Amino acid sequence: MKWLIGVLVVLAALAGFAWYAVLDGAAPARAESEVDLAAYRALVANDAPETLPTEVRVEFVGASEAPSFATEAGAFRGDVNMTYTAFQLLAPNGSVIVDGAVDGDAIVQMTDGEGSFEEAAYQRLLDATAQAAHVLITHEHIDHVMAVTRHPAPETIAPRLRLTASQLQGLPQHARGGVLAPAIAGVQPLDFTTPQRIAPGVVAHAAPGHTPGTIVIYARTPAREYLFVGDIAWVMSSIENARGRPRFIRWIIPEVDPDRPAVLRQIRALHDIAAAEPQLVILPAHDDAYLRRRIAEGALIEGFAVN
Repeated sequence: MKWLIGVLVVLAALAGFAWYAVLDGAAPARAESEVDLAAYRALVANDAPETLPTEVRVEFVGASEAPSFATEAGAFRGDVNMTYTAFQLLAPNGSVIVDGAVDGDAIVQMTDGEGSFEEAAYQRLLDATAQAAHVLITHEHIDHVMAVTRHPAPETIAPRLRLTASQLQGLPQHARGGVLAPAIAGVQPLDFTTPQRIAPGVVAHAAPGHTPGTIVIYARTPAREYLFVGDIAWVMSSIENARGRPRFIRWIIPEVDPDRPAVLRQIRALHDIAAAEPQLVILPAHDDAYLRRRIAEGALIEGFAVN
């Protein structure tokens, strides 16, 4: 009988550990003011329709597979395709780039050589970054910054960068030799603690949690509204189900979600917004299948426009 009790105790402990490490990612029941859609709309309410972005484009620069339970706590749907993207907002007064994706070396480093990389897509991203009016990154992780930290023309892109102090602080580790080009290192940081209008129809707002420098970016075109959420959620189902990443991800990748409670609050807020505003196009950066559905629906166009 003692051995049976011992076995049951061990099984209970394992079940508890599995719940804690893999299954539990529930967002709180309420999270107010984490994502202030009303404030974003107010900042661009007076922007003339002819000045707004006209197209939202996406580049799929690389991809790798991950088990679904690693992307969303409690999800067991087999492997999912994780894409590495950047976005382009085409506008009459100049384009806005969102994120810098990966380069070939970064994809090898991140995936042990098992990921795919699209050289032509990355070159378009480099060219578009050099031609943009504004360049933003949703956060300072390796898979979102390569076209910034390793751009071959840093003096060209530096005046276009709209970065926060936390983002700038996190960039050197992703630069060649761990040192940013002087032009980029010298960029004057911006403060998005309160929402800031970047360009007609475009607003940036700090949302620390996944990283200290995470931001969300709102954009309005004449046809739709968009919300770029970076890695607050890796897959759209995480928002739909109000579940964050499992805890074990942070044990493997310590720089992910240093403020997990903040991320879970943001996911709750996005979940509620998605339910209340179904026309709003929410764009997590890595959900390949979801982003391609948005292309099929006409909300996104694949491939950057470059001169």
